[in-house]
Amino acid sequence: QTGKLQRPPAIDSFQQLLQAFPMGGKGWRGKRKNKGKGKGGGDREEGSDDEERPQKQAKTELPRNDIWREEGSWEMKNESYEAYYRKQGVCPAEDWPKLVQALRTGLPVAIRVNRMRLGATSLCNRLQEMREACLGNEAREQFAPIQLSWYPHDSAWHWPSLERRTVKKNKRNVQLKEYLMHRERSGLISRQEVVSMIPPLFLGVEPDHMVLDLCAAPGSKTSQMLEIMHWPQDGKATRAPKGMVLANELQWKRANMLAHQVSRLGSPCAVVVNMDAQFFPELWDKKASGEASPLRFDRILADVPCSGDGTMRKTPYIWKSWTLRDGLSLHIRQLGILNRGLDLLKVGGRIVYSTCSLNPAEDESVVAAALQRHGGAVVLVPPPDLKGLNAAHGLDKWIIQDTDEGPSYESYESVPKELKEGKCRILPSMFPPTGEGSEEILASVKQHCRRFLPHIMDTGGFFAAILEKRSDLKPSAKARRDERREKKQAQKAEQEIVEVASVADAASVPNSAAEPSSTVSTGVGSVGDPVAGPSVVAELVSGPPQGLRRLTKEYVAISGEMWQEIRDFYGFDEALAVQFVQRNDTDARVFLMSEGVARLMKSEVKLPTRMVLCGVTALERAKSSHMDACEWRLVQQGVSAIGMLGLKRRIVASKDFILRLLREKELSLAEVRQAAADGALSGLEGISSKLGAGDMRPGSLAVVLEPSAAGSASLTIVAEVTDATLELSVGSAAETAALVEELVGQPEVEQILQGSAEGDVDGKEASDVDVEMADDGGASESAVDIA
Repeated sequence: QTGKLQRPPAIDSFQQLLQAFPMGGKGWRGKRKNKGKGKGGGDREEGSDDEERPQKQAKTELPRNDIWREEGSWEMKNESYEAYYRKQGVCPAEDWPKLVQALRTGLPVAIRVNRMRLGATSLCNRLQEMREACLGNEAREQFAPIQLSWYPHDSAWHWPSLERRTVKKNKRNVQLKEYLMHRERSGLISRQEVVSMIPPLFLGVEPDHMVLDLCAAPGSKTSQMLEIMHWPQDGKATRAPKGMVLANELQWKRANMLAHQVSRLGSPCAVVVNMDAQFFPELWDKKASGEASPLRFDRILADVPCSGDGTMRKTPYIWKSWTLRDGLSLHIRQLGILNRGLDLLKVGGRIVYSTCSLNPAEDESVVAAALQRHGGAVVLVPPPDLKGLNAAHGLDKWIIQDTDEGPSYESYESVPKELKEGKCRILPSMFPPTGEGSEEILASVKQHCRRFLPHIMDTGGFFAAILEKRSDLKPSAKARRDERREKKQAQKAEQEIVEVASVADAASVPNSAAEPSSTVSTGVGSVGDPVAGPSVVAELVSGPPQGLRRLTKEYVAISGEMWQEIRDFYGFDEALAVQFVQRNDTDARVFLMSEGVARLMKSEVKLPTRMVLCGVTALERAKSSHMDACEWRLVQQGVSAIGMLGLKRRIVASKDFILRLLREKELSLAEVRQAAADGALSGLEGISSKLGAGDMRPGSLAVVLEPSAAGSASLTIVAEVTDATLELSVGSAAETAALVEELVGQPEVEQILQGSAEGDVDGKEASDVDVEMADDGGASESAVDIA
């Protein structure tokens, strides 16, 4: 305090040291003893002055950020919202009360059944039985599901009388909720909003398509497109799809959530990357000859970020937070994403533009602006004819309004100058197009765009449009600037070449009578040749840009030695080597890619991308293995995909044999041979040892359900041969239970709905589960008894 250094008191003994710095006091820096007995470090002595010490102030309890989930916690009313959409005329005046009333009710729960799985047929049959059992029963009528007639193969259902908040909070719904959660974790179903299922159907994905999902998280639409790509063709699922679904997400955390969602499907066609959709990079497809051309996609989904005012049924806080500026602030980003998608689309390909907003500033105006910009190169096409799918047509006129108090504008010319400037300015592209061809554009928008209003099919609000690319697009302003810059660089390079050649010629010619030099080496070409300079310049101007590099650093090809071991043991064709990758040379996993993903991985970009997921885990390094076995063993997640590539280490078994293996976990080799003799097993010759025909070579293998029992879908499990047994190699008990259930069928309706009529299930509380995103927690035991 005086500013002078004070000499510390002399300390002559340990006792004086303790007095100066008592243990546990402010000067003591040692470890606190008696940890784990409370903040005081143990039991306090009698006579302590705890009562006199000021108590530490308790933490202020923060308000719950999910209070909007509580039923009745929000006033579902917004005068600005209702006035704005009345002006827009989103529906006939007589239907407006129905629309608003629908928005004020909860969103029905809906699921999509995965046809890639053997248990899909059994599940659909059980849902039909549940409907028949609940109809007419007043106590259970709300549990009667309804099949979505417009969804292909009868594999989508919803519960009109059950909505998200009710399923979570009402104890009567615990059994049904748990039932759906377990099936979702195993990949048998996906819980997804009804209108969210529409864009992938509008795309028309086929098994050999290269598909790009520009704004993919949380992943329900990406998963749906992957399932469609794997749908059995002509009742058979023996051919692996050659295509790819490249899912992109801007936020890293959501990209990882997306990867978790799609990995449940076990598809080699899945790729997840982390980029900005507006600036998705140009991919250059490298040919075997060394030539490169832009990689273009057959189908693109642009389900763009939006204000989400069509989702009020599941997120009622939007009633309070919605403002007129929400849609206007997103318009330019949405248009940028759509235009970038059109750039990446191949000629003849299709892109679906969709939002969960009712605002024409985010819907029709974006589509109309893209059509006007690209002229006849891009056209709207009618959606597919899906019986039972009802929707309103698009709008051909709309207004733009900036504030509640301000006026609405019908054209850009009527907008005041001050609103045309600034960060959140009103743009010409927000209005209905004018000028040449505008009438045709607006007629097409009205005829081919679709508005899914909540009161029409008891869904959320949604907008979708299908655009087809008929010819190459005119270069954008940015592309023209880049081209001019590259030309300037090429001209500069040409000038430098000419100057170097002139200096070299002058240095090599002693006088004017001397013969001109034939060639001078410059490291670029022979500048003495009059053709050399222009040819180099032509290479700079045309073709891919300079400085291309690998698409990603996250995945690398497996080594030749490793591939030779895997190929020889499992009997793969040599050409499949390009479809296996690792994250690095020391990674304990090997990923399998489809042909489309392998083609993507060979492409090049200017800047490397962040790749979250590539293909499916197909092999992993065994912690210990037999000396005659391969070090790399099969993984349950990818065994179905790898089984379609000519896997030789496989046996075909009956349903009873596989059930026995799943329940008993291991069988002796004598029992396996007896099963083969009884006709319950075939293919043992494919895994025979070199020592003798009667011996089985140790190592990993696939056990495939015989085709007669599988029908349109198949079932494959991983097992391992040891010196004396055949052992099950499925990852967890929950996964084993799910496989058993696929073989024996779903639980009975009474078991699924147990306790739903009484209104109480032993005091259990329903946990918080998102309807659209998969639960990130670990899998729990299934209700199926596997003992």
